[in-house]
Amino acid sequence: MKTATLFIAMMFPCFAQQEESVVRFFNGDKLTGDLLALTDKKLSWKSQLLKQPAEFDLEYVVDLELPTAAPPADRPVAAHEAIIVMTNGDTIRGQLAGITDAEIRLRTWYAEELVLKRVNVKSAKISSIADIYYRGPNSLEEWTNHDGADGWSFRGGALHSDSPGGIAREINFPDECVISFEATWRGDFRPKIVFFSKDIINPSNPDSGYEMVFQGNSVHVKKADTNQWLGHSTNAGVLRENEKARIEIKASLKSGKIALFIDGQLIDAWQDDAVDRDSLGKGFHIIAQDASPLSIADIEVAGWDGYLENVPNRRGQLQLQFQGGFGDDVELGNGFGLQQKPMEEVIPEGRMLLRNGDTIEGEVLGIEGEEITLKTPFGEVKFPVARLKNISLSSASMEEAKLYSADVRATLSDGSRMVFRLDGVDEDTLIGFSQNFGTARFRKEAIKRVEFNLYR
Repeated sequence: MKTATLFIAMMFPCFAQQEESVVRFFNGDKLTGDLLALTDKKLSWKSQLLKQPAEFDLEYVVDLELPTAAPPADRPVAAHEAIIVMTNGDTIRGQLAGITDAEIRLRTWYAEELVLKRVNVKSAKISSIADIYYRGPNSLEEWTNHDGADGWSFRGGALHSDSPGGIAREINFPDECVISFEATWRGDFRPKIVFFSKDIINPSNPDSGYEMVFQGNSVHVKKADTNQWLGHSTNAGVLRENEKARIEIKASLKSGKIALFIDGQLIDAWQDDAVDRDSLGKGFHIIAQDASPLSIADIEVAGWDGYLENVPNRRGQLQLQFQGGFGDDVELGNGFGLQQKPMEEVIPEGRMLLRNGDTIEGEVLGIEGEEITLKTPFGEVKFPVARLKNISLSSASMEEAKLYSADVRATLSDGSRMVFRLDGVDEDTLIGFSQNFGTARFRKEAIKRVEFNLYR
């Protein structure tokens, strides 16, 4: 289908709900209302502020925020979720349906089966569905801000702050968990992240839990509402260099360990030798310390097995590994800063990491349902896909998908984010093309945000 000749209306009858859509423009204007129609050139919009529906050229539109629906109740229930990262930065979630040297097949509820070109795949990680305890944000209503922190708002699938104050919610944290989110800011990065709190009534000043405090490029951890600092502060220079990062906090109530990752790189780790479970709870807080713009998106809380796989440390040379304790591979130096010893052995290409920390060497022969078959040096083995933490992808010349002027970026309700050329629309779907997966049809109720004019 040629974009130049496309003029198909996309009707959204289900969007006339209590939750309105939002369209934003490059001049800073925004309109709440309902999307009536969309083409590759224009969108038609109904709003209480307008006497009649209006058409807008897409060249003036930044993005659309759309209400989403839950996945169909009759969809197949999966025990695992694959997170596929493409070379262009796209993140695509689904269930593995097959792997060859040329392609990875991914089952999804929002686009049926996607066939991903292997040369466009950067990495493939596996999560157990049972290990996911929260994914959002989904609205401002699911957060508490009783202390008057009205500077927080929800738009574009993200939480935004423009004044000091905190918001909080309860999450059924497991004893060992990974808390991750996408942060965007202006100026210095200065939020406080509190977890395992018993107090969500006072989102800005919880009286329990662990508090990770960011002060520009300095990070330290303490027990909330106390002066009990956990050892040391650390320097995270990457927060000074950029204004966007993926933050990941791994925390264990079993070992008392708390580790910080930024954009996949280990920054530092802290130790609480006196974990008091009775003072800890299920509260999660995001606290803005000043009026600088701050945006938090793609929050996920997942279970953690206490194992920190082999990754380079922030000095870029050594490696760290621990399970339930630092073990012999890590020494605590002066000021409790980490001094890592080189690992004797790095997991070689062709080996995959299991959820219990073991590794296995093998080649994927096939995937059927929730079971994967590997060819190993000792013969074929079969086990649940959910037992894997990653899929080993053989080294190959990687390629990035071609850019098109009609590209849009879609953010889905499950956290997937994909760039594709908008080729068509109809009553139920957006039709897009990317060299990552060819032509695909995306269900409209799965899409919570569409960004336009990506390369403007």
